[in-house]
Amino acid sequence: MAAPFLVLTDFTPAADQALRYAAALAAPVQAPLVLLHIRRETLLDPDAFNGSIRHLSEGEVAAALQERVQPLGVPVVVESAVEGVEAAVTDAVRRHAPSVLILGKPDTETTPDELVTSTSLKLLRATRTPLLVVPIGTQAVVPPHSITIAADNSSISLKTQSEGMRDLLMQLKPRLTVSHVAEPEDSDTCTAALDAVASSGLVTGIETRIHSHGVRHRRIPEGILQAAQETHADLLVLVARRRSFLGQLFNRSVTSQVVLHGHLPMLLLPALD
Repeated sequence: MAAPFLVLTDFTPAADQALRYAAALAAPVQAPLVLLHIRRETLLDPDAFNGSIRHLSEGEVAAALQERVQPLGVPVVVESAVEGVEAAVTDAVRRHAPSVLILGKPDTETTPDELVTSTSLKLLRATRTPLLVVPIGTQAVVPPHSITIAADNSSISLKTQSEGMRDLLMQLKPRLTVSHVAEPEDSDTCTAALDAVASSGLVTGIETRIHSHGVRHRRIPEGILQAAQETHADLLVLVARRRSFLGQLFNRSVTSQVVLHGHLPMLLLPALD
């Protein structure tokens, strides 16, 4: 049986869309879902800043979970947590060993970056499990037909937890493109990036051609999003290196900036380095 997808919900529209996306992604690979309810104020939520969040009773939580699970058409286990998001997710990952953690991202474009808690990178730091961020309003096809993998010219050593995502790619058989962002005065050839992705094991066993797409841009996060648009990606894959989420300033990292401002689903793969 395939490893489950762990989906977080706080009953917001962004979480509801992420759940529908997760179900559509899980169906063709016959993966079950674990739906974990966490308190809304613990996720990336603009309403957390103005105190407009209403607390739900246990009965209301159970009813809301059932309402969301009923139409999905895939096996789902529901759970509810009372602790903070990091502790709750870490415990769920330990118990269920999911292949991926999925959460929705509300519209934060009007919220200054320094006020936005980058929940995704906190969860990567806590669980070291691949994380799929689904922005609200995304129109991306699911399962994805076209996937773009953003890579620099450095070697990539992925955590063993990413093996499930390699299996997912093998089963979905999407068009795969490796993109590399270079400074405007530098070459945008993708040879080193292609080699890094191939050596990482992420595309091992995939027999279809791996395409490449170079972009020149002064700002790497914007260049990555430009590459995703130019390659008509339905899903963007990012390698989250340890330096991206260590310390207090990880909201300024390339990975975090792409997640904060991206409008298509983004899969973050934790690297060893």
